[in-house]
Amino acid sequence: MPSDLSQSAQAYLRLEEEIVTLRLKPGEAVTEVGLTKRTGLGRTPIREAIQRLSWEGLLSIRPRLGIIVAEMNPSDFLKVLEARHGLERLVAGLAARLASKDDRRTLEACAEDMREAAARSDVEDYLRHDKAFDDVVSEAACNPFATKALAPLQTQSRRFWYRHFGEADLNPAAWSHLEVMRAVANGNEHAASEHADNLMLYLRRQATSLVSGPR
Repeated sequence: MPSDLSQSAQAYLRLEEEIVTLRLKPGEAVTEVGLTKRTGLGRTPIREAIQRLSWEGLLSIRPRLGIIVAEMNPSDFLKVLEARHGLERLVAGLAARLASKDDRRTLEACAEDMREAAARSDVEDYLRHDKAFDDVVSEAACNPFATKALAPLQTQSRRFWYRHFGEADLNPAAWSHLEVMRAVANGNEHAASEHADNLMLYLRRQATSLVSGPR
């Protein structure tokens, strides 16, 4: 984790990853004190991270019951992707048009890191690079309204993916992501939007399999 991140950002990223990778389990009750001890970070950044994760739907703050890690319903994955689909097309196209040279170099590196993680079948590292890619594209798109709406949907998608497809072959998913990354890095706005569309259709097929048959 980069050392120049604020403690609040570090707390958020640490807890987000713990929730996405199910180290903090769906339905589990947690406390500020427990999360402070778990991360080694202070109460204030942990409190700020909890508020953000609650807004994103990953934690639920319930009177008298405390803080609960959000449950997971397989049918919700499709709902998440329905909301995410159009935003991904928009943001990918904007990023391809507006990304700086540094953004494009970073995206090329993300693509290579993701490909290598998929080849090793390292799901957690793969999802870590997927988040890094999402963050760079969101910054490059220069539309905070779209990216603020998109970010929690991306996180929810990673959580569902880890829960239901974590042991599957990562290469098809990696290839779909790589096509988007390369189009954005090359500045091809139309191709970036089209590849983002293909990625969403791929994920929606996977999500549909959760509700159409046993896993």
